[in-house]
Amino acid sequence: MNVDTIMDILQNDMKVAVLATVDCQNKPHARHVHVGLANDKGVFFMTNPKTNLYQQLQDNQYVAVTAMKEEDYLIQVIRVEGKVRELGKEKLVEILGSNPYVEMVYPDQADREGAQVFQIFEGQGFYHSLTQGHKYEFEIGGNVATINN
Repeated sequence: MNVDTIMDILQNDMKVAVLATVDCQNKPHARHVHVGLANDKGVFFMTNPKTNLYQQLQDNQYVAVTAMKEEDYLIQVIRVEGKVRELGKEKLVEILGSNPYVEMVYPDQADREGAQVFQIFEGQGFYHSLTQGHKYEFEIGGNVATINN
């Protein structure tokens, strides 16, 4: 299995993940986010500057995201931990414009226009098929993604 396949599963099959952050007092927070895009350059998602999530991302650039898919006998888990950076609202149309969840998450036009795109751009990933025993570790770093099993 390669990084493209793993990221495709995260984006298209799992779609919703749990994103973990810490606040300025180092208290953990976890919430569901929609994975807008996942590829060898990282994991992309959006949030509005009015949210606690946005403030936590400003205070600490390290996050973890995990998702799971269960289909019949197959159970897959993907986890990515690393650094996040803000790409801005200008990237919303370019990166997430064709994603129908943008309007579902932010049905109000004003909120949608304020949404900021973030990218987990550097870090480590882990894929595990719980029922088949397959395990893969991979790295995300700028434009480079490698995989180890």
